[in-house]
Amino acid sequence: MTDAPPDRAQRSSTIRSPLDFAGGLFLLAIAAVGYAGAFTLPFGQLSGIGSGLMPKVVAVLVATFGVALVLQGLAIGGDRLERWAVRGPLLVLAAVLVFAFTIRLLGLVVAGPLCFIVSALADRDTRPVEVIVSATVATLACGFLFKDLLNLPIPFDPMSILWPLHGPYDALKVALKGLVMGGR
Repeated sequence: MTDAPPDRAQRSSTIRSPLDFAGGLFLLAIAAVGYAGAFTLPFGQLSGIGSGLMPKVVAVLVATFGVALVLQGLAIGGDRLERWAVRGPLLVLAAVLVFAFTIRLLGLVVAGPLCFIVSALADRDTRPVEVIVSATVATLACGFLFKDLLNLPIPFDPMSILWPLHGPYDALKVALKGLVMGGR
């Protein structure tokens, strides 16, 4: 009994692993966008690094991995590229846009949970209670970190939505700040 010959598409294609090849092309595209974004920033010298050093170096490293994946896709057999689901990436992008459009006007108290809820819609298996608990904890943690510890000018509650909870929330912030800062 002889082995069946590989199908015609496999024999004629120079790409042996379409998944790796596509992943490598994607990394090369990300690297090109990153390098183009940092192109006008000064690279600096060894005595004083410039603001463009880190993004350009990261872009070159990402491009290196992209080239390695493209070569691997040409040389080593692997998985084929499957059909993409559009729902997840679109809803995650929508969550980022919702956050960007609501953070200044409504503050982190509204923008944070909205971002969580929209991004949770990307997965069909999410449970509403988990989303609400995660959104609440992450929003309060982000507010504490960015507003209180790092002193960044992020609007937290400009509409005073949490005014009934300000007392307990402020007490929790003071306790956490004392714990994190060590009495400073």
